Order: sequence, then structure tokens, then C-alpha cells
Amino acid sequence: MKNSEKVLLTVLVAVVLGWTGTSQAVQYNFLNVSGNGTPGPGVNCSTFTSNLGNGVINVTHVFPSANGWGTQDNINTAIFPSAFPTLFPGTGNVQGHLAMTMYGDPNNPLTTRNTSQVIFDLTPYTGNLPGLMFGIWNTTDQVNQPAYNIQLRDGNGNLVSPLTAGISIFGNEDNQYQAGAHMEQLNLLTGDITCPTQINGGNGVHTDALFFDNIPTGYQQIIVNASLDPLNNIGDGVGYYFAEVVPEPTSVALVGLGLVGLLTVIRLKKV
Repeated sequence: MKNSEKVLLTVLVAVVLGWTGTSQAVQYNFLNVSGNGTPGPGVNCSTFTSNLGNGVINVTHVFPSANGWGTQDNINTAIFPSAFPTLFPGTGNVQGHLAMTMYGDPNNPLTTRNTSQVIFDLTPYTGNLPGLMFGIWNTTDQVNQPAYNIQLRDGNGNLVSPLTAGISIFGNEDNQYQAGAHMEQLNLLTGDITCPTQINGGNGVHTDALFFDNIPTGYQQIIVNASLDPLNNIGDGVGYYFAEVVPEPTSVALVGLGLVGLLTVIRLKKV
């Protein structure tokens, strides 16, 4: 066997052993977002679509208060691009869904606060639900806390807390293009979202982003409730994101590729 063949053989063996003996780093792909571009309540006002062929997640908005939504509600282009390169290396610019709830009207004593629900329907999604990552960014830090609460609807239709669902906090990160003034925090027991810790010297948009995963298989919905005290006539602007795990090639397939390379070396030796 020639030296060049020995080198190639050694490299191929090392690669095969490396592939089969260690797990590759987890890679994520963010779901794309499309919508009707119309602010306010509606059916399927936006849709997240898997790039891996795992179906869709439909988003609807509920605003009990008349005119309780802002002008940029459901205008998803207002938060594009977003990027979270530390938690999700290699994903680049990603799309998100924008929901905007009006603060309570400070000039109307009868309007103490405005409320809303952003409902994510998980039932058309066919991928691995525990591996699906959910992110929420830029929850307001300007009114009484908690201003938001997260609930999940289980497979039996019951509303449960994040703790009961067993979700896991994946981490926090600033949107690369819009740093936050406070760190977002989720109380798993109650589902309340607050922002007690200042970051970036208190400069930037309201908060950074928080991501969680481990949503149980069979769960139907994620529901984000907002209740905003009087402040001004503008409203918040909360971004939502989904990312899914990119499947790794199986060890069997990788070994097969390695064997093809080894057989190639053997054939070259015989020639």
C-alpha cells in the first residue's frame, strides 16, 4: 500500500470512529413566518412553517378590548431581521411573529388596562414537539409586572402552567439587532413573565429574548396572555419565534459513507 493510500485509510477510519463515537453538535432551523398583514383579531393571522417538512403552527390573536391592538400587530416584517447567534449558531437572520397590544388609555379612566391572548396552535405541527424551541422577545418593562403570563393546553384540553408541562428554559439572548434593557424571566410555577434584572446599562428595547423547549408530545397550544396598565397610546411589540432541531445523519448512514471510502482505497490498491 502506498503512503498516500495509508494516509487516506487512516483518515477514513478516524472519521468513521469519530462519527460513531461522539454526538454531533445540535443544529437548529428557525421556522419561517407568513401572515395576512392585518392588525387585530383574526383566524390564523400568521403561520409558522417548518423548513424541514414538519407542518405548520398557526397563530391567532384575541383582543377583548375594542381597539386593543396596535398598528404593527401582525406586521411581521417590523422585526425582520432578528438573530440569536449565541444560542443558535449558524442560523443567521431569522423571522419572527409580531404581536402588539395597546397599553391602557391614560386619558380614559374607564380603561384601566388592555388585555390580549396570542394563541399558538401546535396541533398541525408534525415534528418532535419536545425538541421544538419557543422564543419570546421584547416583553414590556414599562408597566406593572407581571404584564404577561404563559399557559399551555395539554392533550386533554386542560390549561396548565409551564412547570406542570415540564418545559425547560433553554436560555436568554439579546436580539443581535436590538439589545434589551432588561433580562426576561419566566416563573415556571405561575407562568408569569417579569424583567427584574437590568442589562446593557438599561439601554435598548424592553427585554432580551427567552427560549424554552421540552413541550410534551400531544400538547395543543401555547397561550401568552397580556394585561397592560395605562401608559400611552402606542402599545408594546412582542416578537415570537420557533426553531426546530435539524436531524443528524444516522450512525448507520455515516458508517456506510465511511465504508464506501474504505472500499475505494482497496480498489485503488488492486489497480
